[in-house]
Amino acid sequence: MSSPPPAEALLRQLSRISKEQRWPVEWTPRFVGNALSEQQRIRIVDIASAILRSRAPFAQSIGSRLELSEVKVSRREEDHKVHLRFTFEVDTTPDMLNAFGSMHGSCTTFLIDASSSIALTALSAVAHKLGLLVSQSLTTSFHSPAPPGARLRIIAETVAFSSRTASAEVQIWDVTNGRLIATGMHNQMQMSKL
Repeated sequence: MSSPPPAEALLRQLSRISKEQRWPVEWTPRFVGNALSEQQRIRIVDIASAILRSRAPFAQSIGSRLELSEVKVSRREEDHKVHLRFTFEVDTTPDMLNAFGSMHGSCTTFLIDASSSIALTALSAVAHKLGLLVSQSLTTSFHSPAPPGARLRIIAETVAFSSRTASAEVQIWDVTNGRLIATGMHNQMQMSKL
């Protein structure tokens, strides 16, 4: 008996997490572009839910509050490959702040990690590409502080996807004050066999 395609195995693993651990999803993201079937759209929301709404203790309160507002599907003009762009929103709350009253750097990095991981995992699943992805490198550049109460918009866009590695870029915007908070580049690779 042959093993299932990597994307199917990934979705089965995520669906187990979803059923056992995730919180109910109230998202109704807007999908831009018509390259995805209804089944693929459902998978994308399931993946985002499994990653953000799990009952895993690390950053649970922050991840569970992220709102998936838009998923854009497009073919890049230069290479004609499908790419995904995810937009999330969240308000800056006290559990996200450092001692100086602005968003903590580790919270910023978590938002970059989580949002880019969702974009890359979703692209992997809908394109039937790599299996489980793990971080290879994560670079964060800090531009401005995010004050308490600011509405943040996190934009994660896939950049590259090959047979061994995948990359996504992330921008975090303070839309309340019109400032770019941080940018990040996340490179992932296929998980090696244990």
